[in-house]
Amino acid sequence: MSSPTIHFENTGRNFRGKWALRGMNATISPGTICGVLGANGAGKSTLLRLLAGWLPVSEGRILVDESPMRPTAIHLRRQAMLLDDATGPTKRENGASVQDLCDTIDNYQADRPGIENEVADWFEKLDVISVYKSRPGEMSKGQAYKIAMIGLFVTAPHVWLLDEPFSAGLDASGLRILEEQMAQHAAAGGIVLFSSQWPEHARRLADWALVLHEGSLEWSATPETLPTAKETPPSLQAVLQGLGPQ
Repeated sequence: MSSPTIHFENTGRNFRGKWALRGMNATISPGTICGVLGANGAGKSTLLRLLAGWLPVSEGRILVDESPMRPTAIHLRRQAMLLDDATGPTKRENGASVQDLCDTIDNYQADRPGIENEVADWFEKLDVISVYKSRPGEMSKGQAYKIAMIGLFVTAPHVWLLDEPFSAGLDASGLRILEEQMAQHAAAGGIVLFSSQWPEHARRLADWALVLHEGSLEWSATPETLPTAKETPPSLQAVLQGLGPQ
């Protein structure tokens, strides 16, 4: 796998006069699992949606290698896939469905001989055969997320973007499979960014961590060198303790 390098260059996004993210500068190299940490409202979801091409930047840019990511850059958007806790940009209210999975395969131009067997194998491994014909509202949150995971696994874009995957309702088996696939994807040269409010996830899974606070990048380091609460400003202590804002 030949994965791109990601560069955030003074990246920012403004919503109706309020900056959700501003002045973001960071580089994510191929073969990296990166944890994006912060409390609610820190800018984690905004960062991932900008990188996925779901939103345009308000200032600066995001380079995928040397090409700027933007909503109209379809060839770049196919290099990344974002799973949020509602499993997709058009299905946020009801979750994913098997039709959405088919659409994902089509949108990422991943149709190939044998892909039906790959999909069937993942339905069995993830224990979601029983919901194959279910509509989104008839599935649990975790089941819908597993359907979206299948789309991620079989299309295998270079950049995986997982927004709060540990709050997506997955059972123990689903979490184990997701973590295994994240590690395998990075080992093959891909990039994984996942967001979390809990630093323990980054310390356990990630090679690199970005700590966001009120829309700004406050810390960029390997997880083992993240500052302890006593070494940070008071406003960041709760974040790094994984307790959320106090």
